[in-house]
Amino acid sequence: MTNGFGTDVTSPNNGRCRLRAEGLSVAYDERTVITDLDIAIPDAQITTIIGPNGCGKSTLLRALSRLLPPRAGTVYLDGEDINRMRPKSVARALGLLPQNPVAPEGLTVADLVIRGRHPHQRWYQQATAADEAAVARALAQTETADLADRPIDALSGGQRQRVWIALTLAQETDLLLLDEPTTYLDLAHSVEILDLVHTLRTEHGKTVVMVLHDLNLAARYSDSLFVMRAGQIVAQGRPDDVVTADLLEDAFGLQAHVMEDPVAGGPMIIPLGSRHAPVRS
Repeated sequence: MTNGFGTDVTSPNNGRCRLRAEGLSVAYDERTVITDLDIAIPDAQITTIIGPNGCGKSTLLRALSRLLPPRAGTVYLDGEDINRMRPKSVARALGLLPQNPVAPEGLTVADLVIRGRHPHQRWYQQATAADEAAVARALAQTETADLADRPIDALSGGQRQRVWIALTLAQETDLLLLDEPTTYLDLAHSVEILDLVHTLRTEHGKTVVMVLHDLNLAARYSDSLFVMRAGQIVAQGRPDDVVTADLLEDAFGLQAHVMEDPVAGGPMIIPLGSRHAPVRS
């Protein structure tokens, strides 16, 4: 099946995938944001959801993570309806980093990251040796072990994002959903965070689903892109296949030149804007 841009929008994973949705419709009160959407997340890849503001990207991520119940349709996690699963069972399989996480004032890095072990603990249980080992691994993977005793509110933006990712990693799930993990970060810190995400996929086999606004970073760091517009997926596939000048104009209203990234290969987007856009007859 193709969309109006001639891009294949069928499942990129014809076999089994751990996370998928069928006929998904999601609404806030009476405002429907997503209607009859199908999506299958490729295993062991970095998948990034892109699209203009208000198109439903974060809403889709919230529905896929069970934070937002659908009005219709089903989200499947390992073949089960995610909204019928026990919350702890979901948390043992899927980790979520929300868009604007908030930690209690004065909480240290170690105190925050150990909270990622809650899905594996009974309510009366103290932290075990296995919990401490999982926290140590998460801090090592995110290069934040030296920050363990520091308060969260004393960290830089890049350090704070690494610590929140460490919390997610401490859950020891193979599925990670990251809602705009580079929000409020400068370009250097954004690249630092996405390098970490890339390492989680290549060296630890994680399946990662992200929402990003920076199209060039999305194209560089993603194995697969899903392009949304008005609550629908209008294109999906490898960045090389998806990112074209026609799609950027149709989905984003952006006139741009697409060229090969001279560093990483793949597509690189040069926005034109009104000053440099060609004059139309």
